[in-house]
Amino acid sequence: MGYSIRRVDGAAHEDTLRSLHVLTFPCDEHEDYTEGWWWLAYLNGEPVAFAGMRWAVSEAEAVYLSRCGVLIGHRGNGLQRRFLAARLRYAKSLWARAAITTTYNNPASANNLIRAGFRLYTPDTPWSVLGTNYWRRDLT
Repeated sequence: MGYSIRRVDGAAHEDTLRSLHVLTFPCDEHEDYTEGWWWLAYLNGEPVAFAGMRWAVSEAEAVYLSRCGVLIGHRGNGLQRRFLAARLRYAKSLWARAAITTTYNNPASANNLIRAGFRLYTPDTPWSVLGTNYWRRDLT
């Protein structure tokens, strides 16, 4: 049996999302799992990865791809690319004009974003730490 990805209610799955976040981003602050939209990837009924999306603060009618964490033993199976595709499909259904996200010292994620049509850009007001890469893809 292969991986399945499902959009889930963040509030109802907060404990699972929080656990996966701790395992994949141990030094980062937690997201508000009750905001925006969340996806979980399962293998044999067990959650192995998660991704989030919310409306962007920095740009009107754009979504922000907030997180994508894959447990170490499940990396390299295309889950991040599948999460990107699922979130972009959903963003288009919301009539979002663009999708934006960030990476920091993460070439694998940067390469997945490039393959998904994202390009580096400089926001009017950068919101993250020095060295952050800002990515944007037009959805119209």
